[in-house]
Amino acid sequence: MLHFSPAQAGQFSDEDRSGHSVARVVFGQRAEPSLRPGAVKFAISISVVLIVVLLGHVALNPRIDEVTKGLYIVLFCGLYYCCLAYLINRYGAAKREVLAAAAPSSAMPPEDGPSVTVLVPSFREERRVLLATVLSAALARYGDRRVVVLLDDPPFDAARPSSLKAVEDARAWLAEPMAGLRVAEGQWQERKAAGLFDAAAEGVAIAATYRSASAFLDGLAERLKRDAEAEFVHVDGFLIESVVLSLSRHYSGEADAIAAAELNSAMADRHYQRLARLFCDDISVFERKQFINLPHAANKAMNLNAYLGLMGNAYRFESGREGTSLVRIGASEPADLIVPEPDYVLTLDADSVILPDYLVALMGVIEVDPAIGVIQTPYRAFPGSRSAVERVAGATTDMQYLVHQGSSHFSAGFWVGANALLRRSALKAIATEQRERGHAHQVFIQDRTVIEDTGSTIDLLGKGYRVHNHFESLAYSATPADFGSLAVQRERWSNGGLIIFPDLWRQVGFGGLRRRGLELVLRSHYLLSPVVGNTAVFLLMILLSTDTRNLLLMPLAMVPYFVIYGLDLRRSGYRFADIFSVSALNLMLLPVGFAGILASIMQMATGRKGRFRRTPKVAGRTRVHWFHIVFSGGLVALMGFYLFDGIASGAALESIFPAMNLALLGYGFVRFIGPVQAVGDLAAAAFEPFRPLLSTQRTRRHLAAGALGLVASLVPLSLGPAFSGQDSSALLLRADAATPLDQSRLGPEIRPLALPPPRERPR
Repeated sequence: MLHFSPAQAGQFSDEDRSGHSVARVVFGQRAEPSLRPGAVKFAISISVVLIVVLLGHVALNPRIDEVTKGLYIVLFCGLYYCCLAYLINRYGAAKREVLAAAAPSSAMPPEDGPSVTVLVPSFREERRVLLATVLSAALARYGDRRVVVLLDDPPFDAARPSSLKAVEDARAWLAEPMAGLRVAEGQWQERKAAGLFDAAAEGVAIAATYRSASAFLDGLAERLKRDAEAEFVHVDGFLIESVVLSLSRHYSGEADAIAAAELNSAMADRHYQRLARLFCDDISVFERKQFINLPHAANKAMNLNAYLGLMGNAYRFESGREGTSLVRIGASEPADLIVPEPDYVLTLDADSVILPDYLVALMGVIEVDPAIGVIQTPYRAFPGSRSAVERVAGATTDMQYLVHQGSSHFSAGFWVGANALLRRSALKAIATEQRERGHAHQVFIQDRTVIEDTGSTIDLLGKGYRVHNHFESLAYSATPADFGSLAVQRERWSNGGLIIFPDLWRQVGFGGLRRRGLELVLRSHYLLSPVVGNTAVFLLMILLSTDTRNLLLMPLAMVPYFVIYGLDLRRSGYRFADIFSVSALNLMLLPVGFAGILASIMQMATGRKGRFRRTPKVAGRTRVHWFHIVFSGGLVALMGFYLFDGIASGAALESIFPAMNLALLGYGFVRFIGPVQAVGDLAAAAFEPFRPLLSTQRTRRHLAAGALGLVASLVPLSLGPAFSGQDSSALLLRADAATPLDQSRLGPEIRPLALPPPRERPR
């Protein structure tokens, strides 16, 4: 039995204006004081002063020629731009944190919300991953909702039956208690219609019903514990503690409160309405690839678009020579498929988990502000990982959470696709039409790049909608546990910003620069940071190592950034010293970022869209691409050369930056990839071109026969003495004349074989 700690569990504590609990989550093992806006503003001021002074130092340095000065200034400006953007966003997050703490909760009562369809795009997901996502959505405290898994597995893929079984299990598990809850609500309606109301009896009945729901959740938690895997204990444990058992405790507390309260008929009616929709068992699967007239492009955006385009209509299945089509029909005709039109759509990646109050919290905000097209809580990493890669990469994810929260203070938020509540009317406003394989279909979420949510943000801005980040941690998403998987994810994130950037400027124009200057600065940083940051860091690694004397003071301007970043790590449950691990990981990801940037440039040059690569989520490790290994290994070798060259020439000053870079790169290479694993991945990459030769049974048999023939041809060479007239017994027992045979070591039952000498052949 795996052990789960409740240390990271969600805690229901705050009450909204309707008396309903709002989930709050405490991170880390100790509470850290929040950073005040004044402290961040002071750090920004110090950074600006240092940047101006140090850039002036370079510009006025007579030992540097003008061309080199220009290069240095451009690179340092790019690096400082990234640091300042983080600090500005961090200031916005600090301001929002103060405002959020003072503001009353706006959570909506679960039974009062508009309709929501939860869409879970899934492609070859493991059972436990998909099951966790579906359960978190189906157990959420919200009434009018349905869950649809958009299964994109190939028809005969080995993962498809497991995915279908996971969805069916979730539906069956929740259908059983929901049947009893609906019966209880129906009986109440009969009593209410008959004018029968006994406050004490109804209080006892409602409390007992809540307790039965709590008992069901306790049983579900035990089932999930039995099925948990050791490699993912922190993820499975988070679902159990922060979702299932938190809800169990909440409903148990609700029962105690009702038992002690004086009920009236209206209160009883609201509780029964809530109980009748306590869990969602309206869980279904839709597979677009079963229908030939739906888009089949291999990416998440078109998987979502296929279903979004069907909403609000009924269809019949029509079989033809090429396959089955969906044909739209009238409301009065018998239908094979009916897709309701919701007020809102929640998109939830199949590796994400939402906390119970996600929907009630976000719905309370978006319903009162029609200008919000997308509302989300930027996801955080599951806490408690034992993998070095997952823990450090998760730290960067948690820092990005603060960046996204701060961007909303300046109206510069971007849609993050892992989880988002979308206004259906906003999606319709940005809809376009495309044709694929001769069939027309609607496109709501653009698939022009592999970061479809970022591109759609620009479309929403053009229609007058904005993206809002709700200041609360209510969503969590899986972080890759090995460097190979992380590289796939981060390469995808680095690909697309260059393509989208011109769209941002075309929409805003230079006139908007005066009105929305800071917003554009932050939006531009979000899109261009992979290019600007990676290029500046890489080139400055080289230049600082070769011209240390003139550039020694330049990194001082980044000290305020590192201090704030380290404090943010500590208050998020990490250590301040983890900033060194984060820096090492960022250096190791340089080739990954360059690969994504190159893919963007290739798409811009050729017009061909890049291939969408899903992040692997497996217990084992994913092979690291040979380019990443060679690039990182080359940097290690280069920094090592600079270091030893500086030491050998007696230039100790010139060895400072190479030593620092070598320490970070060497640490990162050993900890995040591993030398043995790197050699294995390189060997596998070298063997890859020959894999097609072994793809057929005939080729494999021919190669095996050839190998056997080679071995057979070598046998006469090794048996040569046997055919030159020597004693044949030497073939079995090779006793050297200088080392007599030890008879005792042969044992009592084993004796040397005495074979007759070979006969002479007749002449």
